[in-house]
Amino acid sequence: MSQPLCVAEAGTFETAVPVRVEDARSKLVGVCGRFDLAVHDRGDVFDGAIGMRNFGLFDAAVVATELRAIWRDAAMIRQDPARHLFLIYQQAGQSMICQGETRTVLTPGTFHLVDPAFPSEFHYSGGLTRKISMHLPRDETLRRLGTSCVGGLPIDPGDPLSAALEAVLAKIISDDCRARPQLSDMLVELLATYVRCRELEVPTLPPKDADRLERARALIRSHAAQADYDLDALCRDLGMSRRSVQRLFSAVGETASAALQDARLARARQSLLSAPELTVAEIAFEAGYNDLAHFHRSFRTRFGQSPGTYRKGVRR
Repeated sequence: MSQPLCVAEAGTFETAVPVRVEDARSKLVGVCGRFDLAVHDRGDVFDGAIGMRNFGLFDAAVVATELRAIWRDAAMIRQDPARHLFLIYQQAGQSMICQGETRTVLTPGTFHLVDPAFPSEFHYSGGLTRKISMHLPRDETLRRLGTSCVGGLPIDPGDPLSAALEAVLAKIISDDCRARPQLSDMLVELLATYVRCRELEVPTLPPKDADRLERARALIRSHAAQADYDLDALCRDLGMSRRSVQRLFSAVGETASAALQDARLARARQSLLSAPELTVAEIAFEAGYNDLAHFHRSFRTRFGQSPGTYRKGVRR
C-alpha cells in the first residue's frame, strides 16, 4: 500500500480543531450538500475541520473528523439533488463506506467513487480521520466514465491505476495553480481508464453460481413491474439468504438492487418508445415505480435527461 499524502504538513488544508456539531453540520452542507453527522459520545463538540479548495477542473473538500458517522438519506437527496460524483481519497485514519449493497473499508491511500444521488453512510471506528473528496461534475463525469459508475464504485487498491490516481492527486496538491487544470483532467481520465478496464473484466463463476445468477436475473425481469418486489422477495424466491444473494451479484461487479432498478428503467424506456398513448406517470407505475419523483430522478441519473425530454428527442 502506498504512503498517504501529507497534505496537512503541506499546509493545503485546515488543521482539525474543536468545533461545535451544529457548526460542522452547517459547514458540511455548504461544502458537500445535504448530509448529517453523529459524534461518538453524543456531545456537542468534536475535533474536526471542513474546507474547500479549487483543483482546476473541480473543487475538492477536506473532511477531517472524529465522528461516529456521516450519512445522506433519501429525504436529503429529494431536498438536494446530486450535481456531482465524489471521488473520495482516504488520507488518514480508517472508515467504511456503505452505499447500496456495497461495503468498502478505506485505509490510508485508498479511493472510492461515491454517487450522492443514492443514499450513503460513512462509519468511523474512532480517532481522527481525514478524507479528500473531489467533486466531479456529474453530467460531464458520466459522459466520460459511462453509466457503470452510477450508484458508486469501489476502486481496487491493488490495481496499478489506483497508484497512478494517487500520484496525480499528490501532484495536484503540491503543484502551482497553472498546472492544476491539466492534472485534474489527467486524474479524471485515469479514473475513466480504470472504469473501462473494469468493464472489460468478465468474471468466471462456478457453474452452480452461474445458474443461480441467471435464475436471479430471470426473476428480476419477470417481477420488475411489481413495485413491492425487492431484495427480500428475490431472496425468498431463490431460497437464499440476503448475504448469499449479495455475494452472488458482487462476484460479477453488480448488486441485486441495481439489477432490479436497471430492469425497471429498461422497461420504462421501452414504453416511452413504444407506447405514446401512455403518460409518463402511467409508464412509471407500470414499470414498478410507486414514487413518480423517484422515477424521474432515477431516469435522469441513468440516461442524462428526464423521461419527457427523452421521449421528445426520440420522436424528432
